[in-house]
Amino acid sequence: VQTMGSIIELSDTVTQTTARLELIVDDGGSVEELQNKIFASAQASRGSYLATADAVYKLGAQASQAFNSSDEIIAFTELLNKQFTIAGTEVGIDAAMLQLTQAMASGRLQGDELTSILENATPVIQNIQRYLQEVEGIDASNIKELAADGVITADVIRNSMFYAADEINAKFETMPMTFGQVWQSFQNTALMAFQPVLERLNELANSTAFQNMVNGAIEALAMVAGIVLEIF
Repeated sequence: VQTMGSIIELSDTVTQTTARLELIVDDGGSVEELQNKIFASAQASRGSYLATADAVYKLGAQASQAFNSSDEIIAFTELLNKQFTIAGTEVGIDAAMLQLTQAMASGRLQGDELTSILENATPVIQNIQRYLQEVEGIDASNIKELAADGVITADVIRNSMFYAADEINAKFETMPMTFGQVWQSFQNTALMAFQPVLERLNELANSTAFQNMVNGAIEALAMVAGIVLEIF
């Protein structure tokens, strides 16, 4: 029962992820094409497909004005995944991604969002400082003061990541593959292969016949429990 429940929960997650991605598909594109691009990005950055898809959706839905296309969003997310891998960041990635998405959506990075990224994603801040100093010619030694002044805009965050792309990719290539990353890659591949099955399971789980079967099972278990109680 627990295994079946986990499989159904996964099928729900996959179905909901697909439905969300459909909302940010570029004109003339398809959700299947978008999913394949996200899968390729997750594999290239040794990240989770579901986590990468979730980040792409949130950036596309909440911060679309900061990007020119879904391809740019995917490239931005891939660089973030690689940056986290290089830094060895595991704890706090979800919090950092959430705060970064909110910052991109609001158009500026400041306050609690800056604090969270400083704590969990220092390399991202370092990229911003380097971009401001080398490209914009701004003294970025006091990042909190710049954030309070509204200098760290969504464009600055996006441009800083792409500005550091060559360095990020070069460092990433030197990082040895871990067993955890190999397993993650296997999970991504298996998930994509079984996606049609998982989506069909979701349809089955939401069907009237399945709900009736569940209700019947519940009633049967209640009856058995009553009998066992009487025996005791």
